Amino acid sequence: MSISTFGITRPSDVNISDIDMFYDYTPNRQTPAGEIVKVTNSSDFLSTTTYDEGIAGYSENLLEGLYDLKLPASIFSQLGIYTIYFKPKLVPTIIVDCSVLSALPTVKGIVIDMNSIPSELQANNSLQGYRIEYVNSDGTKLRNVVRYVVTSNKVSVVSENVGNTTQKAQRYRFDDAGILIFLQVTPSSASDVKPNALPFIGNIDQTILMSNTYFSPLVVEVEMVENTLDTLANYVAGEQIKDVQNGILTYYDADRVITKQFNLFEIKDDTSNVPLYEVKEKRATIDESENFDTVVAGI
Repeated sequence: MSISTFGITRPSDVNISDIDMFYDYTPNRQTPAGEIVKVTNSSDFLSTTTYDEGIAGYSENLLEGLYDLKLPASIFSQLGIYTIYFKPKLVPTIIVDCSVLSALPTVKGIVIDMNSIPSELQANNSLQGYRIEYVNSDGTKLRNVVRYVVTSNKVSVVSENVGNTTQKAQRYRFDDAGILIFLQVTPSSASDVKPNALPFIGNIDQTILMSNTYFSPLVVEVEMVENTLDTLANYVAGEQIKDVQNGILTYYDADRVITKQFNLFEIKDDTSNVPLYEVKEKRATIDESENFDTVVAGI
């Protein structure tokens, strides 16, 4: 007999529209980050990655788990640290009722208005697997209480008598033309230890926050810097020219394009004319006459 290990991690193939993207900026690690900005359209920054596997009939060729991230210079232009946060898209709505199905009175669930959620989630079982979190009456989130949607189906209201009384109980039946959605959630049934204690699944008129479970939230830190390893290498070991007469030190990249210039001068004592300091000052404007090929042309 042999024992094998089986992997359970599946690369995500989540749609870009199901991803919420946020970012903030700070010029350095000593300064608190500024206001968090939510990206209006994640597809402006994210795109899926494809790779042709040569599978007949499979034209999308999606490479699961790998996405391309674009950082437009119009937004990510300042030197400093950008913290980018990706999380499942949040869908807020309000509980219309907490009730049961007419045909299955033991199945208790949450009822929401179909028109309060995006159209792509209004079909039967489109919310299956979604996570539900709850908002308290004071506007705070109920911490560490999560329910998961088992099924989501369109329903309509059914009024039934309660026992032998004249009271009516509002229940629901499956109806593809209904404008309400019945969410069966887990956990929603009592345990064997306390069969009369039902788990909390929400209250009428309570705000809930629904989000997909297609991927785990991800934080990416991007630091925008003035120099890279290549530019630093050019400054240390690259080509440079010192204009002795004008006191200009010029650095060039690998293509002999001017990257930086400095003024070089000495500060001397007023009385004895003795040099006190040697100064290397960054120039605000580039002197293009210090072109490398022009300077060395006569050599």
